[in-house]
Amino acid sequence: MTASMAERVEMRAATTADLVDISRIMNYPPEPPMATLLGTDRASRVGDLFVRSGASIALDSTTVAILDGAVAGVLDCGSQYGVRLTAGKFLRMLPQILFILGPLIPRGLYGTWLRQRVQFEAQPDSFPIGELYVDEALRNRGIGGRLLRHAEDLAHRKGASRMCLETGITNPALRLYERYGYAVVATKTDAGYERMMGSPGRVLMSKDISES
Repeated sequence: MTASMAERVEMRAATTADLVDISRIMNYPPEPPMATLLGTDRASRVGDLFVRSGASIALDSTTVAILDGAVAGVLDCGSQYGVRLTAGKFLRMLPQILFILGPLIPRGLYGTWLRQRVQFEAQPDSFPIGELYVDEALRNRGIGGRLLRHAEDLAHRKGASRMCLETGITNPALRLYERYGYAVVATKTDAGYERMMGSPGRVLMSKDISES
């Protein structure tokens, strides 16, 4: 059954019409560290704002996985370190951010600073996977693996020989990445980040695809 569902998935380039579904998959529920920092409702609403404003994904490098006519997964790759949150975009979003966060504005700003402490620099020799999400109701059905293979196909077309991605230390998707040959090559932890976010930090993972 799992293989059958994965085989029915089709990949296509994302469009603005997909943003509602992309945001639903990425933000409802939100990532646990953001939920710990801001609460589930505020984390989802801020995440939704960032997706719809083009601040958290690069739509021109995003693929959606389609299952039975509906968006089942999201992949943003090849642009992990591109500038998405420009100053102008942030200023346009600011009133809504302030409205959503309310009294949690200082906490949100502090959490953003802490997140920078556990993020990794660009890996110029690698093809990056920036975001990979599967609809919560469809996880563990092979769709995540299909998205990973699609990212690697795109990397081959660009002439890349190595993949990279970063994710939270406590993210259950780590097991998926390891099954597909990705290995942890660096780890960043921070006591303040763990205290505020409930996760020790983040890992950088890499995979050689030169012979695949």
